Formats: sequence, C-alpha cells, structure tokens
Amino acid sequence: MLLGWEAAHNAELSLLGMGYALIAGFFWALYITGSEKVGRVVPGNGGLAGAMVVGALMTIPAGGTGALSVFGDAKLLLFAIGTGLMASVVPCLAELAALRRLPRHIFSILLSLEPAIAALAGWMLLAQHSGVLRWAAMVMLMVASLGITFTSRQEARANSRRLEQAT
Repeated sequence: MLLGWEAAHNAELSLLGMGYALIAGFFWALYITGSEKVGRVVPGNGGLAGAMVVGALMTIPAGGTGALSVFGDAKLLLFAIGTGLMASVVPCLAELAALRRLPRHIFSILLSLEPAIAALAGWMLLAQHSGVLRWAAMVMLMVASLGITFTSRQEARANSRRLEQAT
C-alpha cells in the first residue's frame, strides 16, 4: 500500500486499477509455482520456449495488426527483438534457472528485492527519485519476506519434532 501512496495522492485512486493489481498478484503467484513445476518436469528450456509461444499466440488478437508494421522497418524490428530478449527471454531464463536450483522460499526472498532494484535502476538510469515512503515500503516488503520464510521454516521444524516425539 505504501508503494502506491504517492500515486494515490497525486491522482484519483482507481478501484479498477486496484482490482488489476490484485489480479496481477494472483497470476504472479501462479507464475512462480507453475515455473517451478515446469522447471522440474521439462528438461532444458523447452518449457520456457513453449510458454513463450503460447504467450505470443495469445497476444496476437490484441496487437497482431500493429506488430505486422514492425516487419517493414529493419531498425524497429531489431529494437523489438532486442526488447523482447531483454525484457522477457533473458529474465525468464534466469528465473527458471534460479527456480531449478533454489528452494521456493529463497526464491521468494530474491523476488522481494525486485522493487528496490527497479528503484535503483530508475534512479541511476532515468534520474527518477523515490521518496522515503517508497523506500520504507520496499524495506518492509523485504523484511516481511524474510520473516515469513524464517518463521515458516521454524514452524516446520517444530512440527517435525512434535511428530518425532509422538511416535
């Protein structure tokens, strides 16, 4: 909520936008659990390649005609390919590799760092400034992720000890 506080006070808060944010969060959770499963089941990068093809096919109705105009301009086509690689393929390959090697709880801690990394990149590359409230929100997000991870692991250990003592 703090991350959107400044935006909410600079413009009218949109219930539709809040709904979209909740839907995006739900699908982000599905993405993490689905990617983990695909990473375990499908060898290599075949699962990611299949997901990219499905995603591309699903967006054709919304932007297919506009996308065709890109093929007429070589410079624009190279820019589109570069953007697709840097914005989708490279990050997804890195996340898939991380999900294959890291437990889900460690991966979630790394994901909680993304807003702070994005804010730093915005500051360094675009001279965008984040206020104290945004930085406080990002720190709280990271602390919450760490807290949930460590307390859930402690609870799991305590539950396994109770089971051992009961048997």
